[in-house]
Amino acid sequence: MIKSTSKRFGKVLYILYPGDYYATRENCVLGTVTGSCVAVCLYDSTRRIGGMGHFIVPGALGTEEIYRDQIASHGITSMEYIIGEIVKLGGDRKYLRAKIFGASYLQDDESRIHGVSLATMRFMHEYFTIEKIPVEVDDLGGNARRKLYFIPTTGRVFRKVLRHNEESSEFIRLEREYIEHTFERRGTYGKVILFE
Repeated sequence: MIKSTSKRFGKVLYILYPGDYYATRENCVLGTVTGSCVAVCLYDSTRRIGGMGHFIVPGALGTEEIYRDQIASHGITSMEYIIGEIVKLGGDRKYLRAKIFGASYLQDDESRIHGVSLATMRFMHEYFTIEKIPVEVDDLGGNARRKLYFIPTTGRVFRKVLRHNEESSEFIRLEREYIEHTFERRGTYGKVILFE
């Protein structure tokens, strides 16, 4: 993640790369570009706290529910990091709302990545259903990258569909590196243990 300034919004801009997550109560902008990965924007509007995460589920999911699936444990861990940071700042899990973007199946992706995009979409839908977190925007799939700007204190998201790869070439490289690294480590996330 890097810190910059957004001329468009006149606020501090935090740019998240694949694998990053960040939560804040600062009146700022969180930005990223998604391809095969997913960007999750979560916010608690009553406390004006929000966060963003950029990740992928590294492989096809099995037929059991996601909390029993070894591959899904990476997605669950990623979501819990984001939610945990929001709660640490004073947010309340029961007031969270979500906006989710990405998981595109792009022409330049390998077939393996196409399957991962589908698994990531399935994970997102199951996770938010099980956790009872309302999804206000579900913009998953398709064949284009998305540039996102999220204002965590209000929950507003500005999205631009990118038709040309030159607009996001650095993100394309970083996303491929992140996906390869995640696939290499996918057996190391461990089991998910639920506490009642």
